Amino acid sequence: MLARSIGARSIIEFGTSFGISTLHLAAALKDNGGGHLISTEFEPSKVVRARENIIKANLSDLVEIREGDALETLARDLPETIDLVLLDGAKALFPRVLSLLEAHLRAGALIIADNADWSPDYLAKVRSPTGGYFSVPFGSDVELSMKLSVSG
Repeated sequence: MLARSIGARSIIEFGTSFGISTLHLAAALKDNGGGHLISTEFEPSKVVRARENIIKANLSDLVEIREGDALETLARDLPETIDLVLLDGAKALFPRVLSLLEAHLRAGALIIADNADWSPDYLAKVRSPTGGYFSVPFGSDVELSMKLSVSG
């Protein structure tokens, strides 16, 4: 719903796992007229299952799964503009992953962080009055943040 509401065309997902969230995000891209979802997963067996699920859903033309350490896989070849980010991998890496993506986030980009309470450094960053985000807890242990400007 969030991806559709902002007309997302470029999405980054940290933590593919078996690709369930990936399917929902890719379906939103399809509903929005197309786009590109870059997802990253460290565990090879999960990558295999996620790719199978994406193929079965006929969404593989919208999804690129990068296998390996997200600090490496998301450090290169990113879209110029990112509309939405889902953080659902290793919670301790949330601040570092966000830092890799920040220069590409458009004003109004949404960042959804699952189990954000497990990453106090991430919460401090997005909740800081000078951090460039508007951020609120959403549901149980999810943080929803919006990039306020392209600088900072």
